[in-house]
Amino acid sequence: MSTPVKAAVALLLAASAFAHPAYAVPDITTQTIPFNFYAQEAYATLSADGRYVAFKIEQRGSGNYPKNIYIQDLVTGQRTQANIRVSDGQPSLGTGCDIPAMSADGRYVVFGCRASDMGTTTLGGSAYFVYDKQTNSTQMIPDLGDDRAAPGHGAGISSDGRFVVFRTQTQSGVYKIFVRDMVNKTTTQVNAQNLTAPPGGTRLSISTDGRYIAYVGKPTLNGGVVNASVFDRVTGVTEAVDVHPDGSRTTAMVSQLTMSDDGSVVAFSVIDPAMASTAPLVKGAPGAYARDRKTGKTELVSATDVAANAITTGVSGNGRYIGYLQGINTYVYDRQTKLSRKIVVSSLNAFGSPRFSTNGRYVAFSTQNTGGNMQSLTVADMGVEAGVNLSTTTLALMEGGSAGTYSLVLTRAPDASVKIALGTNAQLSLARSELTFTADNWSTPQVVSVQAVADGITEGTHSATITHTVTSSDPYYAVVKPASVTSSISDGITPTVITPGAVWHRSDLPLTGTAAPGATVLLTAVNRTTGWTSAVSTVADAQGNWNYTLTGFTDGVVDLDAQANGLKSVVQSVTIALEVTQ
Repeated sequence: MSTPVKAAVALLLAASAFAHPAYAVPDITTQTIPFNFYAQEAYATLSADGRYVAFKIEQRGSGNYPKNIYIQDLVTGQRTQANIRVSDGQPSLGTGCDIPAMSADGRYVVFGCRASDMGTTTLGGSAYFVYDKQTNSTQMIPDLGDDRAAPGHGAGISSDGRFVVFRTQTQSGVYKIFVRDMVNKTTTQVNAQNLTAPPGGTRLSISTDGRYIAYVGKPTLNGGVVNASVFDRVTGVTEAVDVHPDGSRTTAMVSQLTMSDDGSVVAFSVIDPAMASTAPLVKGAPGAYARDRKTGKTELVSATDVAANAITTGVSGNGRYIGYLQGINTYVYDRQTKLSRKIVVSSLNAFGSPRFSTNGRYVAFSTQNTGGNMQSLTVADMGVEAGVNLSTTTLALMEGGSAGTYSLVLTRAPDASVKIALGTNAQLSLARSELTFTADNWSTPQVVSVQAVADGITEGTHSATITHTVTSSDPYYAVVKPASVTSSISDGITPTVITPGAVWHRSDLPLTGTAAPGATVLLTAVNRTTGWTSAVSTVADAQGNWNYTLTGFTDGVVDLDAQANGLKSVVQSVTIALEVTQ
């Protein structure tokens, strides 16, 4: 069993489609899993938190060399074989398995295998399997007869593990795509276009809700080029994503299509300088591209100052980051800042497809030594994303009542001052309108105090939002989206105190009154004549009524008041004239 080897990696800020100065960002660190023999692409896939990585190991040798699927815990170093037999739950031996895909929680892994090695039988001899790490069990996706599994073409799994998308090929060479609902146990054919003759080693992607499927394929078995498409299972529309700015489709072959979890962003590689407004540096070289399906725009994301092919792309689950291989290094492009970062692993060359965790912090890719005869798998930690952490996103306030507080910190040190402007409406009053964080105080919480304004209007329970707009010359903080705190506001209820009369002749004084239902009521009594003071608390019932008997009074004029939720009653006075007993 291999143990992850941690190595510090130099951080280089590579030019993207534009020239940028260098900025301070977290160092990139890596864990490298050595395989200690020559092998092919590992087809790594990551869990959302970057802890689990699934991959293929194909040990080369004479005869039929085994291809197995493993899951490795990057925290403990534990490695688990995923391709265990359906028949008896034992690890498969000599299995021909390929191209895993993992759910976001790291629980499920789908892959294709020779069926007989997995303890099953199918008409085509192969099948797709889903491994459940939690139960340590494997199930086969039901055999579709002549629609035979094509395990050389990677299946995809939705981030929640519910939907599996896979490709089949009939004996006569007809390709189809199916979706398996792992919850409802149903398998449905996808009526998409351009499914035929995809290149081997390609993967399918499916959105979390199971609606969108990204794939590559030709129009016919012997005609056309390999195009990139997204099929909408709700509308039945096949959308071309490899299109020029004028809407025309490329005539060049597209490879390595991947899609974000919501289906809005796709990444791919193609040799077509007209694909976007910016072209690759080397004429005739492939570039890495990202297409935003919502805006209908395609962007060149590969570095334009590197004279090398940009291939084997991948996109993070949130659609923000695009990874690609250019030369011997893996690059990560940030679609918001328009900056690229190059991952350099000491003494190792990158190859194969980069794959991300959901938020893009972790990226996995195959590596090998410079001689090309020793393979490994590397997982890079790109560092914490620039952002703002709020101690809470909700408050409960009463009009005119006590203030509520929350605090803010940054997620990492900024390269320049970060200003956060606070904004709200007339329902709330803020003690501060702007916060400033620097490289010195970025991790020190700054407190915001907020009160609900007593406007005298009966509104019932209502709400107001505090927005936090970030501005900075640090490009990573400049793109941070506004965060918000929502306050639930109840109408202010001023407590009351009711005395039994203006004059009282006993040392115990029964009081009643009203306050907000369930509020804690603080009662205060001060004898103006003697200076005697008493303070006690009680709780108003569900109807807002309270009662309490104060004791220990002596002669004099006593002022009484009640406070609840920061609101104070009108002061009531009573004269204590104790009866003289003979």
